[in-house]
Amino acid sequence: MTATFHERDFYGWVEQQCAALRDHDSSRLDWSGLQEELEALGRQEYRELVSRLGVLLGHLLKWELQPGRRSRSWFCSIREQRRAIERLLKQNPSLGAKAADALADGFDTGVDLVLRDTDLPLRSLPATSPWTLEQALDPAALCDTRGDWDDALA
Repeated sequence: MTATFHERDFYGWVEQQCAALRDHDSSRLDWSGLQEELEALGRQEYRELVSRLGVLLGHLLKWELQPGRRSRSWFCSIREQRRAIERLLKQNPSLGAKAADALADGFDTGVDLVLRDTDLPLRSLPATSPWTLEQALDPAALCDTRGDWDDALA
């Protein structure tokens, strides 16, 4: 089987497709390749949401289950992930329709993070996220990241 231009030289293929789009020349467009790449871009945005939710939920679990071990690192990670998730959802409002799936997928990743970083047994962790997406992103509900690190300990 002969490799397509798309497979042999992805960068060259992208340049070619961009030129065809600029020229409004649909006869030069690789319709199936474009469809494949656009679908991959959508999956990539979803994977980023799941990944960021995994880190956020893992640190929120540690924050809630180990109050005596709370650290500035956890606080900063929670703060960073909240901002990144909110930015991602603002830039991709349609991802909101997949929020429940992303939360469930991210929670599994978060549990794995907790298991790697703590001595907590799996049976001590909830089977599903105890929080909705809105609760996880709301600093007034969990780990107040609106202020300074010292404020979060109060």
